[in-house]
Amino acid sequence: MNVLDKVLKGYRAADTSAMMLEELRTENARLSARLSRMAADLAQNRLEVDKLRRTVRRQRPTYSWLIERAQLDAKGLYTLQCSGLQPSRRQAKDTLGMGERRWGWARALAMFAGVHDGDMFADVDPRQLIQRLTEAAAYAEMHPETLRRFKAR
Repeated sequence: MNVLDKVLKGYRAADTSAMMLEELRTENARLSARLSRMAADLAQNRLEVDKLRRTVRRQRPTYSWLIERAQLDAKGLYTLQCSGLQPSRRQAKDTLGMGERRWGWARALAMFAGVHDGDMFADVDPRQLIQRLTEAAAYAEMHPETLRRFKAR
């Protein structure tokens, strides 16, 4: 290899390095833009996932659990009244350990079933009460907005 070849080889290597550097800068800019788009898409997807989670929470699976719990709590409130106690929030909390929200949903279900007047349970046979609560719970599961009208504020 002669001197001229060495010089040309060095020149070509230098030229190639400059071209490679420019290509890498271009590729870096392209990848940065793509990363920015992906970050924006990710943020949008996260918002959509949060919205869907809220929607699903308001739908049947969570609501059916709430209805089942309200049905059990309404039976507990009826038992309180049968034992001579008032089915009030305070009694429910002290005797059954039932929180304010659970008491409200249980009372709303009982009112929707037509076995509670907002203050006391109607004088009905326990079997009829259970049947009415079951029917009201089945309807409320299909129509989640139903009990909100009866819920204490």
